[in-house]
Amino acid sequence: MNFALVITLLLGLSNFGLQPNPKAATAEQALQYAMPDADIVAHFDAVSVIPSNFKALLALADQPQIKATPELAKMVRQVINEIDGARGLAKSTSGIDVTTDVYDATVFVQLPAGREPIGVVAVRGKFSGVVVEKIARTIGQTPTKIGGGSLVSLERTPRDDGGALAVTKDGVLLVGTQRLLKDRLADTWKAPARPAGSLLAAAADAITGKPVFSVVMSLSAAAKKHVLDLAGNEKNFATDLVQRHKVASLSMFHDGVGWTWTDATKEGMEQVAMMSEGALELMRAAHIGPRGIAKMAVAALESYRGVDKQLDEVIKRKADILKIVDTYTGDGNFKVAIDRDPAKYRVNVRATGKSLAEVVPATLLLPVGAVALLGFGAKKKDAMSTPVMAPVSAPSGPMKQVAPPPPPPPPAKRPTPAPARP
Repeated sequence: MNFALVITLLLGLSNFGLQPNPKAATAEQALQYAMPDADIVAHFDAVSVIPSNFKALLALADQPQIKATPELAKMVRQVINEIDGARGLAKSTSGIDVTTDVYDATVFVQLPAGREPIGVVAVRGKFSGVVVEKIARTIGQTPTKIGGGSLVSLERTPRDDGGALAVTKDGVLLVGTQRLLKDRLADTWKAPARPAGSLLAAAADAITGKPVFSVVMSLSAAAKKHVLDLAGNEKNFATDLVQRHKVASLSMFHDGVGWTWTDATKEGMEQVAMMSEGALELMRAAHIGPRGIAKMAVAALESYRGVDKQLDEVIKRKADILKIVDTYTGDGNFKVAIDRDPAKYRVNVRATGKSLAEVVPATLLLPVGAVALLGFGAKKKDAMSTPVMAPVSAPSGPMKQVAPPPPPPPPAKRPTPAPARP
C-alpha cells in the first residue's frame, strides 16, 4: 500500500467528527419502552454521528487532494458507491433513509442464568406503520394491529419467544421477541419506574448528559453468577469488580468521555478512583507520546532521501504528517473532574476538551481506518487471479510480474502386481 495515499486520505478525513445534538433524546423518551429487569442499557445518538459524517463521506471524493490522486479518488468513489447503494437498498425495502430518518437507538439486554440473552431495541425516528407493512411484504408475512401500533413476525412460524418487529402508536420502532413487543404495544403499557440506585435511574442520568454513546450495566445476582461461571470463578481483579459492582456506566461525548462506578464498599470505591486516575494519566500520555514519536520519525526520514521513490514522496509531505498528528491529538491538557460520593460509594469521572480527539487520541486508530478504507475499495480484486509479485533485485528495488509456478505432475502409477501362482 502506498503510504502517500494513506497520508492524503487522512488529511481528507479531517472533516469527519461528532456533532452536538441540541434535540437529543430525553431520558423519558429513550426509556419509554425499557425492560425493568435489564442488566445492560446502551444508548446511541445517531444524529450526532450519521448525517454530518455521511455528508462528509459524499464530499470526500471532491476534495482537491483526493482528486489529484486518481488511484485514491477511484477507491474513494467505489467505497461511496458501496455505502450509498446499501443505504438505497434499505430505503427501498423499509422506506427509511438511515442517514436522515433515524434519531437514536436504545438497547435493553437481560442476561438470564443458563439461557440466551433477551432484549428489546427501541429506535426513534421517522417511523410509521408503513414501515412494518413494507417489511412484512418483503419477508412474506402479515402484520398485526395492536393498540394503535403494528407488529410483524420475523420468523416463518410466529411464536411468542420468536423475533419480531413493531412500530408503536407514537412512532418508535421496536425489535425483540413477540411477547415483549406485544406488551409494549398494548394500550395498558406504561414506562417502567426508575427507583433510586437502579439501572434505569443510572441510565436516565447518563442519557440526560446527552452522550453520543453510553452503556450502563447493573448485573443481577443471576447475571453475576453467569459471568463468573464463564470466567471460571477465578479470583482476580475482573471477577472482584463483577462481584462488588452495583452500577457502572461509560459514555462518549462530542467533547470527551466519562464514566461512573458505584461499589459495594468504600475500599472498592477508592480502588476504582485510583484506577481512573491512572487511566486519565495514560490518556494524557497517549497524546504527547504520538506527537513525540511522529516528530522523531519525520526527522529521521531525511536520512533516507533518495533510497526509494515512494519514500521520497513521503519525505515531501513531512508537514502533512505533522498536521495529521496535530489534528487528531491534543496537548494532553484536557479538563478532568473526579468526584467521590462516600455515602453511595460512587465515583464520577468526566474528561472534557474542545473535541473528542483532544481527550481520546485517534492518531493510532486513523491509519488503521485509512488502510481499511483503501482495502475496502479494492476488495473486489480476485487474489487468485493476481500475478505473483517477486523481487528481481534488492527488497527495495523494482518488482516484476512472473507467472505462478505450474502444478506438480501427478504421481506415476505403480504397476499392478502379477497374481500369485497356485
